[in-house]
Amino acid sequence: MKAENSTNGVPNALEIRDALNHIAISPAFRQSAQLVSFLRFVVEMTIAGRGNAIKGYSIGVGALGRKEDFDPQVDPIVRVEAIRLRRALSNYFAHDGAGRPIVIEIPLGHYVPIFFYRKHRYLAAKLVHLAGQKYTNLIDRWTRPRQYRQVARGRQQTRSNASL
Repeated sequence: MKAENSTNGVPNALEIRDALNHIAISPAFRQSAQLVSFLRFVVEMTIAGRGNAIKGYSIGVGALGRKEDFDPQVDPIVRVEAIRLRRALSNYFAHDGAGRPIVIEIPLGHYVPIFFYRKHRYLAAKLVHLAGQKYTNLIDRWTRPRQYRQVARGRQQTRSNASL
């Protein structure tokens, strides 16, 4: 898919769905139908213009199969799965998805995903292959557009604070 399908530098719905399908069939996501369901739900809601309706309750009922009496304040399943999903997406885009043109990310503190084009995607895939595990997160951050580097930096700072 080519970037010229987009009018404002943001991937269009077709490109986002293509990226979502690639994520869903990747080895890490194939093993977890629940993560794929969560990701599909929030991506489709956002594409449909209903990002403001993405809440813990709607994810629990719509994506994770909870009953109508689900209370996200009592049952932490949405928060737990959001943590797992963020980690899985980060790993995917730092490894298997390093060469993919479109990145889907769920920023900390939110359930509404963001979508953007990866810079230097061919070079990123080659560097990940050559550099190995040690430098993949650095390569991932370097290939993000400037406005999305802050998201990755915040994620890294949160990890380092959690280890203290």
